[in-house]
Amino acid sequence: MSFKNNHKTVLNKVFLIFICAALISAPACSSAPSLQKYSAAFTDVFDTVTEFTAYCDSQSKFDTVSAELHAELLRLHKLYDIYNEYGGTVNLAYLNRVCGEGPVEVGEEILSLLKEGVSWYRLTNGRMNIFAGSVLSLWHECRENGEGIPTEEELFEASKHVSCESVVIDGKTVHFTDKELKIDAGALAKGHAYHSVSLLLRDLGVTDYLLNLGGNVTAEGNKPDGKWKIGVQDPDGNGLYTTVKASGVSVVTSGDYQRYYEYDGQKYHHIIDLDTLYPAAAYRSVTVICRNSWDADALSTALFLLSVEEGERLLKQYEAEALWIKADGVAVRSEGFSKYE
Repeated sequence: MSFKNNHKTVLNKVFLIFICAALISAPACSSAPSLQKYSAAFTDVFDTVTEFTAYCDSQSKFDTVSAELHAELLRLHKLYDIYNEYGGTVNLAYLNRVCGEGPVEVGEEILSLLKEGVSWYRLTNGRMNIFAGSVLSLWHECRENGEGIPTEEELFEASKHVSCESVVIDGKTVHFTDKELKIDAGALAKGHAYHSVSLLLRDLGVTDYLLNLGGNVTAEGNKPDGKWKIGVQDPDGNGLYTTVKASGVSVVTSGDYQRYYEYDGQKYHHIIDLDTLYPAAAYRSVTVICRNSWDADALSTALFLLSVEEGERLLKQYEAEALWIKADGVAVRSEGFSKYE
């Protein structure tokens, strides 16, 4: 059998391209067009690359803001890490190891993420499921090793341990009644991380900026000549499929070209349909535009796993818009998506 590993990071293949720069408002930075553009990139958070761009009147002012931003992202990376534990931190990896043994007290950020995970599970009848780590880890291991696919027996056995009904949240404690249940919060973590980061930037007096958290792009405020333009990639790699104008919104894409590997001539990407236990096959990509970053993050995954009709009903609940590119290349836009193009 032939094998080729084409694992792609979110930055490499989801990247929603920065066409314009972000701005930070006075006193540290402002939207005055005479100021200089400064950028920073971090490669050690959320297994991807984060880009932050601003116009400031000095490198030192920008460096102060970006250093605090980086420190907060590192904290959040550790908090939502499902693979590594860190001494003194009750993170997702720690919960996956001990929550099956009894109740564990967690912080507000983890508590909020888990409660939202339960809500999305029920809202989508289990299709968008952050408690399906037992299944997702099988595919992750194959993708990381660059070989093989999980067996039908392995997938079927793992699928018995994905119910949110096994997650007991009581006050500030969490307990898994199913010891084999595992969290994989990839569909929510970066959206939740951005929420914390946005509060930090607000406290630093930053009101005009563009932040690309591994393909989750958020544009706040304005730049000298108006809104930012964010490119949405063609799933086939032929440059941009379209460009959207953004201000005060998040733009998030889920796609089959982001994280994948090829084995025996077949491509296997990272978004798993729990009905089939295999990578979802209906779409090449789904792009969501939404005011709230954590809703945009969750919606892009949920819509990838639902029919267009089901997705449109969800969009109305969240006052969001979407672009679906189907497996056959046909594009479907929600009613209000084109107003951003």
